[in-house]
Amino acid sequence: MDGTSGSRPANPGTDDREHGAAARAVAAPGHGGSLRQRVLVWLLPPLAVLLLINAFFTHRSALDAVNQAYDRTLTASVRAIGERTHSLGGQIQVDIPYAAFEGFEADAAERIFHAVFDPAGGLVTGYADLRPPELPADDGSVRIFDLTHAGETVRLAAMRKRLYDPALRGGDAVLIVFAETTGARRALAHDLFVASLQRQSLLVAVGAILVLAALGTAFRPLLRVRDHMRARDEEDLTPVRMERVPSEIAPLIDAVNHHMERLSAMLAARRRFLADAAHQIRTPLAVLTTQAEYGLRQTDPEEMLATFASLLRSTRAARRLANQMLTLSRAEAVNGLIGERAALDLAGLVKEVAMELAPLALKRDIDLAYEGIGHALTMQGNAPMLREMVSNLIDNAIRYSPPGSAVTVAVAAFGEDAVVSVCDQGPGIPTAERERVFQRFYRILGQGDSEGSGLGLAIVREIALAHGGRVTLRDGAGGRGLCVEVELPLGSTPSA
Repeated sequence: MDGTSGSRPANPGTDDREHGAAARAVAAPGHGGSLRQRVLVWLLPPLAVLLLINAFFTHRSALDAVNQAYDRTLTASVRAIGERTHSLGGQIQVDIPYAAFEGFEADAAERIFHAVFDPAGGLVTGYADLRPPELPADDGSVRIFDLTHAGETVRLAAMRKRLYDPALRGGDAVLIVFAETTGARRALAHDLFVASLQRQSLLVAVGAILVLAALGTAFRPLLRVRDHMRARDEEDLTPVRMERVPSEIAPLIDAVNHHMERLSAMLAARRRFLADAAHQIRTPLAVLTTQAEYGLRQTDPEEMLATFASLLRSTRAARRLANQMLTLSRAEAVNGLIGERAALDLAGLVKEVAMELAPLALKRDIDLAYEGIGHALTMQGNAPMLREMVSNLIDNAIRYSPPGSAVTVAVAAFGEDAVVSVCDQGPGIPTAERERVFQRFYRILGQGDSEGSGLGLAIVREIALAHGGRVTLRDGAGGRGLCVEVELPLGSTPSA
């Protein structure tokens, strides 16, 4: 049985610091990147996409605004021509006013087109090929169209005006059209779009700077915690203070504190184990030394054989003590060495351990009986540790039972729990002592043999607790002896 978890360096402080530095050096290439970079990566591309979408709609809006402004001039020109168009006796008179062109004088680069068609579609004045794609209603409303004329894109306003002249052929509504090239419109819309885009880009840049500044401020508590942890002594496992810590970081600090509590408990258990080991092994080693020195002084072969026999018994007791201490160290929940579990047959395991210890019972003239349930009893557990638990129960019962008595090992199931019980006919344990016998190295004076270490029930309780169970002590049948019952859950796997 190997109860060690790894070799220790000769100089823990120096080696731990070197190991920590090496761990940081190894971990550095594979880190998850900066949180600032992650936030910017997730923030800036969506902002850029939103900026592009906004730019598209901004351009559309600028063009629509420019068209609305220019279309008012087109509409006014068409209406001005319509006001100066009359008919008398079938003769259409058109007097195109100067006001129809006055609104376009600022755009000298633009070309102006106009035309008036009679009700039959004949040209009265203007450009004969300047016609709208469809006729507007004859209610005097103006419609605006985009089309190509003379190889250029133009914006055309069309209106049908009724002249109320019965002498006109094909009706009494003339078609008046007025068009303008769109270069000035596009240039103005482009200027408006660029100016708006510049303002928006500036706002995005300022926003990115503010985000960076906000991130720097937001991560400052993390940097303080980092500096605080780096400045700590290697053995300082006190909780990290939660003062002035944002609520988002508080769960992380709480998890770190919880982990440090576990580490502190584990280190305390290791120190306690080393102290107990040093204290408990000192006496067996002293006995072994004394016996060896005494044997070296002997010249009588029979006396030497007796000394070596005593030396062998002491060696076996010391080995059993060491093995039990290592088992107890592994079974303690704070060490986390009992976490591996698999499905096992508890009834079969208990029966196997009882059969293995039958020779010891036979040697001490003790009747060892097993009472099973006749079928497998499956549970999730750590088989080696459960075997050690059952072995300690039966071994304790045999060692504390007088010759000619009986030890009964039984397995039963009650609902979702399994119960393993070991009953003997020994001296038993007084009620006042039953809680203390679970302490390490505690033994009741005058009971059992001299090879007992006082660790058996402590090991049993730690292994049971690690499996989510509990241990109960009660009097044996007829008030004689002791029964130890261990309840273990079958349906769930408790955490170690």
